[in-house]
Amino acid sequence: MSSQASGREAFASYGRAAWASKLGHRLLVIAMCVVAVFPFYWLIVSSVLPTEKLFSFPPQLIPTDGATVEPYKRALTESDLPLWLLNSFKVAAGTAFVAVLVGSICAYAISRFRFRGRGPTALAMLVTQMFPDILIVLPMYVLFAQLGLLDSLFGLSLAYLAFLVPVSAALLKGFFDAIPVDVEHAAMMDGASRLRTYRDIVLPLALPGLVSTYFFAFIVAWDEYLFARTFLTSEDNWTGTLGLSSYFGAYTTPWDQVMSSAVLMTIPVAVLFLILQRYLLRGLTAGAIRG
Repeated sequence: MSSQASGREAFASYGRAAWASKLGHRLLVIAMCVVAVFPFYWLIVSSVLPTEKLFSFPPQLIPTDGATVEPYKRALTESDLPLWLLNSFKVAAGTAFVAVLVGSICAYAISRFRFRGRGPTALAMLVTQMFPDILIVLPMYVLFAQLGLLDSLFGLSLAYLAFLVPVSAALLKGFFDAIPVDVEHAAMMDGASRLRTYRDIVLPLALPGLVSTYFFAFIVAWDEYLFARTFLTSEDNWTGTLGLSSYFGAYTTPWDQVMSSAVLMTIPVAVLFLILQRYLLRGLTAGAIRG
């Protein structure tokens, strides 16, 4: 009887320890989620409060006093924010598409073909990411001025492609390495050309990687500020980041309008993530698995 009692006590003790461990893990996850989500929540709260309410103490964690959507109306009607967001979308969507298209071809060539300089070429794509943007923006400015590409969304996209194509190729190489070569050999034995095999077999299998890389390139081009500030001069060609920075004045800053514009800038990225999330979740680890 004493052994049975001790066994039950040990089992109960183990159950309490397991329950406490599970509770601790859940509380830790909740705390991390709160820390991650709170800045976005405070951004939304700040966007509906007047500027004078933002600096009141204690801060309003729940916007009950003076909350209004007037900052959103002013941002959409009293400024060129819709045009700036449209310019950002054109640049980001087009740049990401070309970066993935060209990067996938480069990545496939490095992954499948054996040629002299293959290793240094793959290494060079990674080395390009070691140089800070400020180091290359001035030489590119001089070059683009000679080519007549300044103050142009097309020229800005070319500048982004200079560093997005190498990183896209580096990211996609891992996904192509994970695709078994035997699948391509079987298709080519059935009469498919290399180009058709790449288009009809390799690209569909690498779709999660293509989507993940596209989303990465889109965010980089969407949020970029330094090149846009250097290359674009006319207000009609401004991107969202330049338009958002224009709200900051020497003496006053309409913080409510800044916050509302920031929320509007975040919405397209959030919507794109919701559309592509199933491919993004598959693509997070697919490229790390070798077939």
